[in-house]
Amino acid sequence: MTSRSRRILFGGILAALIAVIGWTYQRSLVPAIHPDHDHGLENLAGGGFLWVDKPEGGKRNLVGRPRGVLVMHWFEMGSPESAAELPALVDYARSVENNREIEVIMIAAGSKREAVLAWARGHGVPTENLYADRDQKTAGLIGVRRLPETLIYDPEGHLVHQARGPMDWSAHATHVAIEGYLAGGAGHQH
Repeated sequence: MTSRSRRILFGGILAALIAVIGWTYQRSLVPAIHPDHDHGLENLAGGGFLWVDKPEGGKRNLVGRPRGVLVMHWFEMGSPESAAELPALVDYARSVENNREIEVIMIAAGSKREAVLAWARGHGVPTENLYADRDQKTAGLIGVRRLPETLIYDPEGHLVHQARGPMDWSAHATHVAIEGYLAGGAGHQH
């Protein structure tokens, strides 16, 4: 092997090694949470990866600028508190499904995608807005502490509302508040 061939070979190996290190680093990025560690993720548009599973297969990265207001509801499938709240949340999600500026997603924490799919089919819950966080890794990284928990992000990806515990999804005031976040810049609320 000539010295030129060795340089080309080692250069190719070095380039491949740098590419693998860069890819590994990028995959490890997680957005920073609020400094007091008791809020949810402050800015979804900050970069990184927070993956949840789609029941039918595949994954979704929660990081990135939402297309409008993003209502992210975390729940536990076996919890009576969550079970009591979900029918009204599903009704609200259906009422805004044609509104391209509001997206409602429901994430089952601690559940496998297969179990979430079977549960959804058994309860008549549409699966297009349903996700699973099997090991609750994403829930922990995003700042979810107690289930059920709802995080609402404005169109810029900033956390504007966080509710720990059930919400009244049938209340007109809840719907008006969510629509009010379309303007952005409302500031964080608990």
